This record gives sequence, structure tokens and C-alpha cells, in this order.
Amino acid sequence: MDKNESPKATGMSDLTGKVLKVRHATEADMAFIEETMRKHQFDAKNLDYGDFVVATENNEIVGLGSLRKTGGIYEVGCLVVLEEKKEQGIGQLIARHLVDHAPVNKIYAMTDRVDYFKKMGFVEISDKSKEYLATLALVCDAGKKTKKVLMSHEKTGK
Repeated sequence: MDKNESPKATGMSDLTGKVLKVRHATEADMAFIEETMRKHQFDAKNLDYGDFVVATENNEIVGLGSLRKTGGIYEVGCLVVLEEKKEQGIGQLIARHLVDHAPVNKIYAMTDRVDYFKKMGFVEISDKSKEYLATLALVCDAGKKTKKVLMSHEKTGK
């Protein structure tokens, strides 16, 4: 297993019987990343494959996620699973990989999918400092799609 793969996020799908793997993106993945980001109306400017992981099923990319550093914080920049692959736990595998491999103990997300992120251990943050929101606004443009909620996930055992 490659050192950039998450052992928790690699295995046989109970639903499809296919091998699922989450790995750090490579330059060869950029066309898929750029196309997916544009399709889902995420900011597709200044993308760096080093910010992304991809989920593969039998070596075909089925989803992606990003962990971006802005200022002193790390946040889930996006989490996308191909429409035909949704509801198979792939998004949770991607998010778990991002959390497991983050170089900090606390990871943030600005999302309109609160219940989805709660299932992955994120909690809503009610105290939003001006500094934090200004930093996060550089990444996610919080008012662009819908009303979003600020959430965080804190690793345990480190």
C-alpha cells in the first residue's frame, strides 16, 4: 500500500464488491479535478493537485476531496462523489482520509450539508471570530450557493 493511501479508506465495497481506494491526487488527475470542480460550481482557479485526494474504484476515479490551508487553518474545500456512485460511503471515506492525513488536529468545513458532516464527526461552531471568517472567506465564498454553517472536527488521540 502506498504511504499516501489511507488504510482505513481502502477495501472492498459491501455494495458493489469492487475495490475502493483513496489516494493523494497526482498531476495526471488534474483534468478530472478541474472538470469536476467547474461542474459542481467550485472555484476552479489556481488549483493544485497537492490539495486533493481522489477515490478510485478499480482504478477509475469516482470522487475527490480537498484540504486547503488558508492562514493558520485547514478546511475541507470540497467533497464530490460522482452522481452514479453516491450513497455508497465514498464521500465518508474521502473525508476520513482528509481528516486522518491533515497535519493539524482541528479541521474546518463551511457547508450547507450539516447532517452529512455531523455523521463524520464534525460539530457546528457558534462562535465565529472575525479573523476566522475573513480567512475562510478567501477559500469558500460562504454566501455563494446557500446559507452555510461553520463546522469543525477535532482529532483525538494525538
